[in-house]
Amino acid sequence: MKDPEDAQKPLRVLELYCGIGGCTASLGSAASVVAAVDINRDALAVYRHNYPHPTRPATIESLPAASIGQWSADLWWMSPPCQPFTRRGLGRDADDPRTQSLLELIRRLKSSPPTYLALENVPGFCDSSTHDLLRTTLDRLDYEVRDQTLCPTSLGVPNRRRRFYLVAGRQPLQALQPLPDATENSLPLRDFLDPTPDPDLWAEPTLVDHYRHALNVVEPEDPEAVAACFTSAYGHSPVRSGSYLRTPTGLRRFSPTEILRLLGFPPSFTLPPDLPRPTAWRLVGNSLSVPAVRHVLSAIPELGHLSLDQTA
Repeated sequence: MKDPEDAQKPLRVLELYCGIGGCTASLGSAASVVAAVDINRDALAVYRHNYPHPTRPATIESLPAASIGQWSADLWWMSPPCQPFTRRGLGRDADDPRTQSLLELIRRLKSSPPTYLALENVPGFCDSSTHDLLRTTLDRLDYEVRDQTLCPTSLGVPNRRRRFYLVAGRQPLQALQPLPDATENSLPLRDFLDPTPDPDLWAEPTLVDHYRHALNVVEPEDPEAVAACFTSAYGHSPVRSGSYLRTPTGLRRFSPTEILRLLGFPPSFTLPPDLPRPTAWRLVGNSLSVPAVRHVLSAIPELGHLSLDQTA
């Protein structure tokens, strides 16, 4: 547990499955990220383009236990692969090889539990045997737990991204902040759009014609428009991977930068100029809703001052 003498020091965060850095974007200057770990080198390149924190290209299960201990993190942030817990990913749960890293982390909790732990995944995770194992382990280690299934639309963001969040502490947690009145605080979709879209974003007429009954289309001037959840398949699979914008000249895709805005990344966050757009779509589709992460991390007393509109 965290030494009382260190109470005034910034919370030390280990960002596991860091992706492009959604957790770091959520924290801003409220904590110190001691390391970020991910197997995806493209994601780490974007991470290093924006943040100075040490990164480690590795699978979580390949990290020696001593390495995690040497980082002396107060908080482990975990956003493990969601495919084992989705219908599209066949829902293999603990039998999916992509779950092995999380199972290994759960095992390591028994010997080196951090003061706090936080996790993000799809809602199906909370019905899994892996979730049951995590909760059983946390209960045995006397963690207090807060969990919530939350969509950014509840925070006034016009983008559906319903996710399960869990925060656990070996020290008392705070109650989660009340959700704002989304009807009064919602931002219109047009506020998140590029002023001059790239012409390459317009959808091919043959694609529009073939999938016209399956595409999720939103009107940029509709004050109640809400974009569907963007996934890593956006730009590759036209169905159930995100929304298209209707314009006077036809349908167009959202740019990666527009999706980053909908995810709540600050204006200071940028993508490397040489990053191919299909790779950018894949990386941002795998990232986090920054306002939602801020909301759930505010249960940690040292992070209770995080605000939903904070920028980094």
